This record gives sequence, structure tokens and C-alpha cells, in this order.
Amino acid sequence: MKTHIAQVLQSIHVQTRYKQNEVHVRTLQSENLELTRALREKEREIDGLRHQMANLEARLQELLGTDILTGLPNRHVFKEHLTHSLKRALRLGYSLSLMLVDIDHLREINDHHGYEVGDRVLVEVAQSLKSAVREVDMPARWGGEELVAVLHETDIEGAAVVAERVRRRVSALTIPNPATGRLIKVTVTLSVASYPTHGSEAHGLLEYALDALTAAKNKGCNTVVIASR
Repeated sequence: MKTHIAQVLQSIHVQTRYKQNEVHVRTLQSENLELTRALREKEREIDGLRHQMANLEARLQELLGTDILTGLPNRHVFKEHLTHSLKRALRLGYSLSLMLVDIDHLREINDHHGYEVGDRVLVEVAQSLKSAVREVDMPARWGGEELVAVLHETDIEGAAVVAERVRRRVSALTIPNPATGRLIKVTVTLSVASYPTHGSEAHGLLEYALDALTAAKNKGCNTVVIASR
């Protein structure tokens, strides 16, 4: 009888220990789930903060007048410079030209090779542009796949010569894809407009150059086009 009672008590003890362990495991699982949820929430918060920091850094660079990727002046600074330069050219009787540079097929490069490679293409083209113009001139990042430059005391024929120089230098570039080792060829399409041939206002020169660039891209790439009068 005593043996039977001992066995029953042992069974009750085992069941109690099992239930206690089961409750403990469930508690640990619940705590682990809560910790996982909290960790994911913190990761989302950190990601949001990183995004805010990136936006603030880009805004700071804009206020400082520098494109964060290429290191060139940004669109805001360029537009002010173009307006000021046109007033000076008008006052002193100098020629002045505007050159637009559009990287051919950059979106396809981003899609096929990744944005890291696309960014490298932008940087290399920006450096080619900077090296092809004089220190007195002003290359800048217009936005997207477009760069731009003010060519001081340069008429339309001289601007076409500079544009062709840029086109050749970019055509000589080969950008490696670090993931595949594949070398990517890069080309650009350029357009030029000038004062006084195409007007004396910044907006007008930009429109002439943009229209010429659009027409050139519709016909093909890797070329230089002079805006029509």
C-alpha cells in the first residue's frame, strides 16, 4: 500500500514538474516573442533615424552648395551662378555658353548592375567633365543623370569643341562592376546654347539647351548637338 501511495505521489510530483516546466517554457517563448517584436521595432526606429540623417545630410550639402555624390556645385548654386554670369557677360560684352551633359542609359545601368555602379558612373563622368573645362568655368550637378557647365567667354563654336572633348573623355571610360568584374562602357549626349546667340536670360538658355538635348536623345546617343537658333 505504501509503495502504491509513493508511486502516486511520485507521479503527481512528475506531472507537477512537467506542468511547471511547460509553463516555464511557454513563459520563455512569450518573453522571446516580445523581445523579438521589440527588437524589430527598434530596428525600424533606427532605420527611420538613418533615413532622416541621410535626408538632413543631403539638405545640409544643398545648403552648402555641394552635391553630396559628385562633389560638384548643386543645381541651386549653378542657377545663381548662371544668372550672375549672364549679367556680367551682358555688361562687359562677353560671350557665354551653357553645356548640358546627359549620361546615356544610366537607368539601365542602375537596373542591370546596381545603384552602386550607377553612382560610380556619375562620379567618373563628373570628374571627366571637371577635367575637360577650365578652372574659370563652372561644372555642376543638375540632377538625375544630368550634369551642366557654364563656359565663360566662350561662343557657340568654342562650346561645341569643349563638348566634343567631354564626349571623347567619357567614351574612353570603363567602369568595373565589382560583383561581376564586367567592364561597363559609358557614353554621354551633350547640347550647347550660348549668349547672345540664344538669348540673354538663364531660363531661355536652359530651354534651348534642353530642347536640343531632347531632340538628340530621340535620334540617338553619344553625340554633341548645338541648339537651333
